[in-house]
Amino acid sequence: MKSLLSAYVNLLKTSIGSGVLNFPKLCKTYGLGLTVLLTIISGLFATTGLVLLIICSEEIGRTADLSKLASLSIPFVRIFVDLAVFMKCFGVSLSYLIIAGDLMVSVVVKFSTIPLFSYKPFLLGIFICIVGPFCYYRKMDKLKYTSFVGVLAIIFVVIASIWRFLKTQVLDSHKVEYLVTPISRSWLGGLGKFVFSFTCHQNIFFIYSELEDNSLKRMKKLIYITASTSFILYTLFGSYNYLLYGNETNDNVLLNYPSDNLTLLVKILYIIVMAVSFPLQMSPGKLYLLNCLNIKPTIRGYNTLLFIVTTILLLLAYLFTISDIKLGLVYAIIGATASTFMSLILPPLYYLNLEVERTLFLTITSYFAFLFGIFVFLTTMISIVLDISVKK
Repeated sequence: MKSLLSAYVNLLKTSIGSGVLNFPKLCKTYGLGLTVLLTIISGLFATTGLVLLIICSEEIGRTADLSKLASLSIPFVRIFVDLAVFMKCFGVSLSYLIIAGDLMVSVVVKFSTIPLFSYKPFLLGIFICIVGPFCYYRKMDKLKYTSFVGVLAIIFVVIASIWRFLKTQVLDSHKVEYLVTPISRSWLGGLGKFVFSFTCHQNIFFIYSELEDNSLKRMKKLIYITASTSFILYTLFGSYNYLLYGNETNDNVLLNYPSDNLTLLVKILYIIVMAVSFPLQMSPGKLYLLNCLNIKPTIRGYNTLLFIVTTILLLLAYLFTISDIKLGLVYAIIGATASTFMSLILPPLYYLNLEVERTLFLTITSYFAFLFGIFVFLTTMISIVLDISVKK
């Protein structure tokens, strides 16, 4: 990965995979103004986390990752770090399959009346067979072209949502809160989704390792540009779709879209986005799972074992998805646990425990990011427990 452009595309694609679909529903939950504010706060803390990780990585060099930084700074939490990264990667992979499965069914019925072709487990099986081979790659640079396709597709989806808003008559029944909604229990469960949408921290190490010029100044530039782009895309997509559908907005806003050719094209493009995003999560996930099991790349037969583990993970992801697990639940759990741990809690701990050159600003920001991470974790987990108790 020699160019900053390919690094930018890979990191951006990792960040905005399925997270962009969160934002219309988040606008419905919090109101337009508060959603933008929380997006800024989450984005700033996530960006700070990335910068802290790069600063800490300079102590190790190109081979740095979350696990090695844990071994160097807080050795007793290393296995929990590996587990958190694996959970995040696997959980996000599940979200991609859930979205792809729902969209593929709605697309295929437009072209075929054969029942098998609209059967979700069958379509997901085909999807896994197509994208699965890319999950066996170990280097991010090999995925730069698929990432580029995914970024272009997302940009088109955002532009299409703006165009639809401008061309569609907004119904009076679609109520919109422009500033903030009344405080409700749903506020507790949404915070983790903001964090989820900015978490690309596991892949920053692949980029740091493969980028030819990985100086701190260049890496900061990459991080700031990526975070700014993510914020713009999230805000545009969330705002325009929420303004169009208001209180009728679904978890997956694409299911709100009318049945027309533009919607069909958008759904096809988003299926492509999910397809090219899937390997970007599964590839690092398998490596951190092997770290959890204390299996090192130096052992004999490592590549064979890596192949077997990747195959098992693909099969498990497929089985979980066809069990009809809910997308919102995946967002909430992964956002509250693994994503919060990786992006808000670990980076400050590394920064404050390693012998690195610290600045007053980053030290203060680290404490705030850590406290925000704990707050997000607690509020989201309380929300999940309350939801489960209500259903019982």
